[in-house]
Amino acid sequence: MKHSLIILTIVVLFLAGCQGDITGPQQENLGTFVGGNQGLAIAFAEDQPPVAVLDDGQETFFITLLLRNVGEHTIPAGGLIASLSGIVQKSFSIQSLNVKNDFDIYGTGKDGSIVTPGAEDLLEFGDASFQPDLPGDTEFTIRADVCYNYQTQAVSKLCLKQDVLKRTIDDVCLINNAKLDVENSGASVHVTSARQNTIGSNKVKLTFTIQNLGVGAVFEPNTFTNSCVGKEEERDRVRVKLYNPENNFKITCGQFGGSHQGVVKLVNNEKIITCTIDTAALQEFTFQDLVIFEINYMERLAVTTPVRVVNALF
Repeated sequence: MKHSLIILTIVVLFLAGCQGDITGPQQENLGTFVGGNQGLAIAFAEDQPPVAVLDDGQETFFITLLLRNVGEHTIPAGGLIASLSGIVQKSFSIQSLNVKNDFDIYGTGKDGSIVTPGAEDLLEFGDASFQPDLPGDTEFTIRADVCYNYQTQAVSKLCLKQDVLKRTIDDVCLINNAKLDVENSGASVHVTSARQNTIGSNKVKLTFTIQNLGVGAVFEPNTFTNSCVGKEEERDRVRVKLYNPENNFKITCGQFGGSHQGVVKLVNNEKIITCTIDTAALQEFTFQDLVIFEINYMERLAVTTPVRVVNALF
């Protein structure tokens, strides 16, 4: 008996070990979007600028930004501007401290369950050289601010019918739903929650929350055109639009003056918005239909790097 128990224990442990080693196929992304809380990722390209350079104009080097679009919106040519600060333009002999993208920066794509990574591109400020003759080695900090137009698309399903107070056994969904499912495209600003409830026999209230989940500040689209600096008084503003793809129902929002679109200011990175839907002209029986949330904004990110200017001895 004791021998049998030992054998059984060994078999169980062996099976448990095998089960831990089994790895099934990767789960397919069957959602509407790839998702994620980031739009653009930025960094200085490797060795551009170098860690150390010579003074007195004796060395030419490059300043270049690496841009990686990890979100799902494509940044069009001219939709991004980067600005350098922390250094004197003349001293570093840089042609311009501001540069725009003259190419599209494609976002992550999704075709069924197949995901295509977004573009990875370089944004060049051109060559530079430190002109003054310094008495000794000196370290400078170069800062790059990047402002780019971006868009978030979120989608949810509403439950509607003509008389929303009339409940029947044929109802296929709930008119009063405190937690609607919401899917967001890969971007920094998300619709993080949504709910619907009745406020009359022919009216539904839709309440949703917008949040900035990214590390950058957000502004209205095209806030920055000539340089990516300043305008702090205009931050935390995004443009929001709601619609049904087939125009089966109309949405009006008090914060937008009775329209279905407008600009809102985020407070502590979020904003709650309330809208209404008139159901008087809808069909008698319940149906599910899509509501699209489109959020447009300009995001500003920053990155820094130290550069040591070495006193040339010859």
